[in-house]
Amino acid sequence: MANGAMLGAPEVRQNYEAAPMNPNDPLAQLRDIHLPADISNWPMAPGWWLLVFATISLLGWLVWVLLKRYRARLYRRQAILKITELRQTEGGNLLPELFATLKQTANSAYPQQRFSSLSIKDFIAFLQSSCGQPVFENLPANLDNMLYSEQSKIDSAVADQLINSATVWINQHQTKVEPTC
Repeated sequence: MANGAMLGAPEVRQNYEAAPMNPNDPLAQLRDIHLPADISNWPMAPGWWLLVFATISLLGWLVWVLLKRYRARLYRRQAILKITELRQTEGGNLLPELFATLKQTANSAYPQQRFSSLSIKDFIAFLQSSCGQPVFENLPANLDNMLYSEQSKIDSAVADQLINSATVWINQHQTKVEPTC
């Protein structure tokens, strides 16, 4: 005999799965938890719109500054191209064309001053003072004669030195410095 039979109690089933559902039981009507739908990325919050506007404005300003800088350095690119052409040519016109190119470049870099009327010594002094690096040093004493004579022979070492100094000046001169001549 079972313990329950001894006490006079009816036997209780321990199997809950087979127990019938009670329609009045509120817990029986519960379902699984449903997650909400994912948050949409569109329309964006006002803070994101502000960030997009700030980024586009910053990129626009940066493009404008770089374009302005590129256009402002056009005279340098043209002068370097001309110096490169002069480097490849040989003849007596090297010095006059080199200094004509340098004077055009100086007139473009400093539009308030005109350097075309300066003597060659004053012009070289200006070139030296407007560049942070040493340029046009150890020039021959007869540079005036070599520049203005029709049949001038120039040593290739001096020509290379002048062309290299001109290239350095074109690339490195400072346009914000007021000339002292």
